Amino acid sequence: MKEYLFNYYPEFKCLADKCKHSCCVGWEINIDSDSLERYKNEKSHFSKALICGINLKKSKFKTDKNKRCAFLNENGLCELIINLGGNNLCQVCRDHPRFRSFFADRIETGLGFCCEESARIILSFKDKIDLVLINDDKKDEQLDFISKSVLDFRKKAIDIAQDRTISANDRLEKIISICNANFDSFDFKKIIKTFLSFERLDKGWTKRLKTIRKAYLTKFTDENLSLFFEQFLVNSLYRHLLNAEDSFSVRARTLACIFSWLIIKSIIETEKGKEYNFEDIVDVVRAYSSEIEYSQKNLDKLFNFANKFIKL
Repeated sequence: MKEYLFNYYPEFKCLADKCKHSCCVGWEINIDSDSLERYKNEKSHFSKALICGINLKKSKFKTDKNKRCAFLNENGLCELIINLGGNNLCQVCRDHPRFRSFFADRIETGLGFCCEESARIILSFKDKIDLVLINDDKKDEQLDFISKSVLDFRKKAIDIAQDRTISANDRLEKIISICNANFDSFDFKKIIKTFLSFERLDKGWTKRLKTIRKAYLTKFTDENLSLFFEQFLVNSLYRHLLNAEDSFSVRARTLACIFSWLIIKSIIETEKGKEYNFEDIVDVVRAYSSEIEYSQKNLDKLFNFANKFIKL
């Protein structure tokens, strides 16, 4: 088994109390069974406060009326880390905002966009996103036919997305072409309607979708956004092609990533016109990820919607 990290990964460090969108607010945090058992048996001075902050029946951390985790203090720091150390975090808290893709021959670890700092790192990364081998047990694991097909297609799509000798729009059109997909301006309302149908974390996201002006939802991407287009799409392809079931599914998931980019850049253009700055882009990408990428129900609806545009 080989283990890979993305080459942007070493730059990440949690902002803790400096984060404007804490992952300890607004989320239901499930506690894995091993961590829950450890918390139940904690014997330190913190044990009573620890148990009081846990919903034992649902294996979740309690939250207050503002949906803040019971252990997030007024200074924006985690009392569990302060009292027990970072090694005693549950798996979700320990892993976030990382994602892992598991294949028969490898594990790939990257960062998700819903964390504002990881979004900053990925979107501003000047080099091409690539995998760095960090561990290899030298065992020759064999990929099945579907996994090999997925990885072959992924490489082809990423190679196009990272071809900086051509414009972002040419790259986008070439990826749509290898997906054997077709959509035009008449389909843009369907894309917005689909995104509006998803379950919602923040009502503000609905408002942002509704304010996209018709003229802005096009395939065209301003060249000033080309680096952000590339890094968003490449990271999304690495993350979302993993569980594709066949060649049809892998193309639909790729197209879903493109639809997501079109929504993101359209919101940026609608809200800021040509006056956007880097933090504006980070904010929209972070909000998108929180609403879509962390809801399997929303992802499934998006992938199924994209299926309709793939030709047999």
